[in-house]
Amino acid sequence: MTSSDFDFLLGDWEVQHDRLIDPFGPADGPRVRFRSTASVQSILDGLGTTDETRGTLPDGTGFVGFSLRLYDPAEDEWAIWWASAARPGVLDDPVRGRFEDGRGTFVGPAATGDREYLARFHWVDTFGPHPVWEQDFSFDGGATWEPVNWRMVHTRVAGSL
Repeated sequence: MTSSDFDFLLGDWEVQHDRLIDPFGPADGPRVRFRSTASVQSILDGLGTTDETRGTLPDGTGFVGFSLRLYDPAEDEWAIWWASAARPGVLDDPVRGRFEDGRGTFVGPAATGDREYLARFHWVDTFGPHPVWEQDFSFDGGATWEPVNWRMVHTRVAGSL
């Protein structure tokens, strides 16, 4: 693992989202599908990346999110933070982890109201033309994981990096 793990993501992307409307609901619950654009930049001489994602939900509501990823060479791990315009002033606790064989797994504590759980992010297909990000939750300390509740498939914008 190195600080270049997220180099596959640098540049501009069209992103197809598929998300459970209720991320705590059943896997076959109602879903929302929408598109966004994302622009990913390297920061801190390659020790991190940022991105901003913008789109419009099917009901016309704007969607704006921000990710910060920082690599810690001493720990040989990444930390990823998320913020959203839907929750102004809130920077989620980071998920932490690493890549192995092109698959990134990142886990960290999360809470919604008084409900605490673990959130897990997976980056898959990072060597292919359509990197995929997935999110799922565990309510038993990581012994079991709920089905994926949010999936994003990335397609590079022509001429981007």
